[in-house]
Amino acid sequence: MDPTTTAPEKRTVDVTVNTTDAPPQATAAAPERSEEWSQSVKETNPWITFPPFPAVPPGVELIPFKDFKPLGIQIVDEPEPGHVEVDGLGIPTVTLRVHHDLTEMEKRKRKNKKKVAADGTVIRQAWYDEWEDNESSRRLSAPIDSSLPRVERLHIATHEFKSGRPLHQNQDLTNLWNHFRVFLGLIASVQPPAARKKIAAINQAMAAQQEAYDDDVDGEDEMPNASAPKERTVLIGDQNESRNASNPLPSSTAEESQKRSEYYREVRNEKSDRFLNDAEKCIKIFLSGYYRDRGMAFSEKSCRDGPILLDFFLKFLLRHRIFPEMEKSLKKAIAVAELAKKELPHTFVLSKTVPDGFSEGCKLLYGSMAQAFVWSHEEEAGDSSDTLEPEAKRQKMEEEMKGVAAEAAVLQAAAGAEQIEVVTEDLMHDMEQEMKDLTAEGVIADKDPSANPDAEAAPVWGEPVPDFNWGAPETAATWDTLPTESPFFKYLGPTALPLTHTTGVIESSTRRIKSVTMPPPSNTQQKKKKKGGKDGEPAPLHDPEAVERELEGTFAKMTLVPWPEWDTYDKSDVVKPRLLRDSRGAAVTDDCEGAEVTPGPGPVHNPFKDEITVYIEPSTVDKIIVGMGIDATWVQLARVDPNVPIELDPRLFNNLWPYGIEKEPGGPGVPVAPTKIWYMEQVRAVHPSFHKEMIPLPTTQDIFGEDA
Repeated sequence: MDPTTTAPEKRTVDVTVNTTDAPPQATAAAPERSEEWSQSVKETNPWITFPPFPAVPPGVELIPFKDFKPLGIQIVDEPEPGHVEVDGLGIPTVTLRVHHDLTEMEKRKRKNKKKVAADGTVIRQAWYDEWEDNESSRRLSAPIDSSLPRVERLHIATHEFKSGRPLHQNQDLTNLWNHFRVFLGLIASVQPPAARKKIAAINQAMAAQQEAYDDDVDGEDEMPNASAPKERTVLIGDQNESRNASNPLPSSTAEESQKRSEYYREVRNEKSDRFLNDAEKCIKIFLSGYYRDRGMAFSEKSCRDGPILLDFFLKFLLRHRIFPEMEKSLKKAIAVAELAKKELPHTFVLSKTVPDGFSEGCKLLYGSMAQAFVWSHEEEAGDSSDTLEPEAKRQKMEEEMKGVAAEAAVLQAAAGAEQIEVVTEDLMHDMEQEMKDLTAEGVIADKDPSANPDAEAAPVWGEPVPDFNWGAPETAATWDTLPTESPFFKYLGPTALPLTHTTGVIESSTRRIKSVTMPPPSNTQQKKKKKGGKDGEPAPLHDPEAVERELEGTFAKMTLVPWPEWDTYDKSDVVKPRLLRDSRGAAVTDDCEGAEVTPGPGPVHNPFKDEITVYIEPSTVDKIIVGMGIDATWVQLARVDPNVPIELDPRLFNNLWPYGIEKEPGGPGVPVAPTKIWYMEQVRAVHPSFHKEMIPLPTTQDIFGEDA
């Protein structure tokens, strides 16, 4: 070690420690530092510790825990606008900012008990019953600010509604919910499930592979119907430049794409505004016009689940006050959903009920009256492209015929006129006429066996008939075939109705059920009889008044009025009332002043304003709901002229579709006096009482102007 180096300096620190149980006390010499220290502690530790306990405020009485009685909240069935929730003591409640999820144990405790049938099998609860059990306990994940735009609140509300309910477990229910969101403009379209996407992709790939295979195999053959190969454009350029390029669309394509996006955005906003401005009307359109347009009205499951789903959603909006400014409209929409839960499924019941026995019996007596329609001149003109050849096509055909004639002339000059015969249009017409004449002669010869000398002689009695299989089983068309029994027979027995009444005015329209009445009691009906002798004796054969009294005392009455709206847009389900070809009687043909009236006896019938009374079976009354609509053919009964004999054509009754059969309009007999008795045919649709047609969406001209 170098003696010149010095040793390192050592430093010592003296520490004195006093051990005591007493808390440290601040000296009075530094009060300002103590206050600063306490303030810093409060800032870093923003909580209160006890003791010391604060003093009781004046006028406040503390309740001991042993005397405390818990009280719940006061539930109001129909809260008024601005309603504030209070507890049992009338103190307003405060919404928690954070909602904690339940633990697994709490979830298991809250699960509903399974229902067990008498045989021990477990009855699975319907989805709406499961939702109803937990609906009162559902809460929002966070309060929705009422100052947000309405469309944004609607988006948040639909997300909150779906997040708390297992929609993914029911694919049909998810499809309904997506259709409703499309209707509200929240999404653009209903996406198919993943499995369907995969199947569609596989089918598309297989079709492309098959098309490529056909092109490779059959490309060498000269097929006249083979399509030309698609042209391919090959671009040659710098690879690095093509990789780094953004590949922008042409200016026109980009502009069209931007305009299309703007149009779809405006359409979605229009859909959302319709719901936010009038929720009641929007729900009516969705459950009627939209349902029929998308085909969901023909699914019993959709008609059952759709109104229930919307009822849950609308009550969710009302309960959480997401739209406090439209609570009155939401309550009306909920009433529509409640009505739809009853009437939409009932459309299937009513469709299977009508026409009932009375209408079917009248159809058997008079034949079908719902086969032909009266088309207006506009409809007859229609689209000329469907009935007449366009001028350009006709000229092209004439030019082709001239070319064919020129080629035929050249061939005749080369091969000789005797070898080639040119079939002209006039010659074709003469050949068709000869065929008609030969056919007519053949028919006459068949009717007169003596006209055909080559015909086989008729079999002689006692000799075996050739080609006759004795003992062979008969066909189903002739075996066990019984005559059709009229539905009238179980009510009236043998009746004189076909001899006293026939068809009168016939209209095709949609009508609303106004009322339903049962037939009067039998003792009351006996007092009304004025003809027919003593009680129990049959009425005279030709007594239309007695027949009408018998019908009135046997069948119930359903009164219907015209539907208030029709042809609201080009694809409307409810169309304008019209008279059919077989209609006989005075009736108005159009809903305007000075409209044409068809000739006929009796008072003038107005299908646009007058109500009708349809007779139905008493057992049908329980299945009728007043207010619902029926689109059908309505036939009026009229008294016949007793001085004109009734001629029957069996072809009209045995043929289900008597097209091409020439007959007089209407049923057998000549009408002289229309009655108030109607029946129905060909029920085409049954509508709920709240039926509303769809409203056409705005077009590009409506959004961008006429030059768009």
